[in-house]
Amino acid sequence: MADPEQLSPRMLESLLGEMEGTTKTAATGKAAASDQGRTREVHRDFFQGMVEQLTSTLHKEFVVRLESEIDRVRLAYAEAMQKEKEGFQEQLWQLAQHLKVPESQKTGEGCAESSSLPEHNLTKEQLQSFEEVAELLSKRREFLDQPSVPYCKATAVTLKELVKRTETLQEYCNQRLAALTLDFAPKNLAGKAFPVQVQPAVDTVKTVKQRLRAEHDCQSCVVKLCVSQEQVMDMQDLELLMDYDLEQEVTLILVDSLVANPVVRLAFEDPASLAFDSVSGRSGSVDHPDQVVSITTSGRTGVNIQGRGCLVLPKPVALGEEWTISVWTLGPIDVGDHTYRDLVDSMNSQERIAVILARGRLGNYNSNSFIEGFNARDLTSGWHHIAVVGQTRCTTYYVDGQSLGTKRGRARGAIGVVGNSRGCNESWGYMSDFQIFGVAASDAQIKNIYEAGAPSTPDTNAEPWQVAVARCGRGKDHRVDRQAEFRLIFSQPE
Repeated sequence: MADPEQLSPRMLESLLGEMEGTTKTAATGKAAASDQGRTREVHRDFFQGMVEQLTSTLHKEFVVRLESEIDRVRLAYAEAMQKEKEGFQEQLWQLAQHLKVPESQKTGEGCAESSSLPEHNLTKEQLQSFEEVAELLSKRREFLDQPSVPYCKATAVTLKELVKRTETLQEYCNQRLAALTLDFAPKNLAGKAFPVQVQPAVDTVKTVKQRLRAEHDCQSCVVKLCVSQEQVMDMQDLELLMDYDLEQEVTLILVDSLVANPVVRLAFEDPASLAFDSVSGRSGSVDHPDQVVSITTSGRTGVNIQGRGCLVLPKPVALGEEWTISVWTLGPIDVGDHTYRDLVDSMNSQERIAVILARGRLGNYNSNSFIEGFNARDLTSGWHHIAVVGQTRCTTYYVDGQSLGTKRGRARGAIGVVGNSRGCNESWGYMSDFQIFGVAASDAQIKNIYEAGAPSTPDTNAEPWQVAVARCGRGKDHRVDRQAEFRLIFSQPE
């Protein structure tokens, strides 16, 4: 029943009047038929109005209660979301605090203590860190783990902050990787150790070789490292030291066959970085890379430079009072294919082509000076070594370790491009192991470079250590321990 207070005064007055008339009619028994019909209409209107009033009232109450419930659910959801975010943030923060580098380690204090920690303590801390991270990642988050989460700026800001903190954690882990230190001491064929301190998790084999050269005064040597892992294998320059089993004995070979003061060396070992200079440790760039292709043929790795392709050094190098340029090239060479083949030039095209094959003749393009009695069309099939030495205002040319003669004058100035002149169609073609030295190599050194890299047929009856020395340095002044377990045969120089 509706509350009478909710009925309008007009309806109440009509209802009372009709009821009074009905009472009088019943008492007297004289009511007309028309009055009875009117009374029924009044009753019908009354009850219809009651129903409408009740319906409106109930609808309003339903809407109010529904909005209240929705607000309550939203509030509960927001509170639960915030609580979970704060808990997640606090857990990650605690983990970061636990793994945070102590200030004493940052300043170098307490290094002696930390370096003398027992190995089992380091293992315990390592396992504990793994468990904490695993526990954090394995927790189920009812709201954040949903495939679709309603956007909330506070949530986005918090997650961004978590990303920053995980980056801090990653930086910490990288610092700890760099702190893992090993006293590394490879031995040469005579059993002599060459100790050097390394960080196996971050140092590449190339880095270790450079450190060995610097600390043991052998900058002009070819350095080879090999380790026994089922079979003796050559350790590759671009791989991390930790990729090898360092518990096995590592063998070192030093061959004093290079020239001192190396300035540039393009070894073309990485097809993804053909302009990498192993002396500076930096990569240059490649013009028209579709025309500069990595190749491996006849036991050597190199490039084939065609069209307008060329290699741009990381930084131009100067040809001064003395210099040596060394390269391996693949014969036969079709001199009719194109007239000019430029080996080097300055950054400004055609300015300093210090070494060129012009119609097969070897010489200096800018001084129009060419060696007599040689033409590249006469080279046999296979790799051939070309060297050019500048000193005392003269230039000497070598092919396969033999001097072809000397011409007056020498190139001076910066060299920045290898394999072509920039923007020209004067590409060199096939080349391998390009080098520039800041001194003038002697005849003997040029011969050593050639012999160290020239293909040869080892004596199949020789012991493995003999074969290795023969391939790496032609056995020059190497005292070898015959009992050493060395079975590696090198197919090419470093």
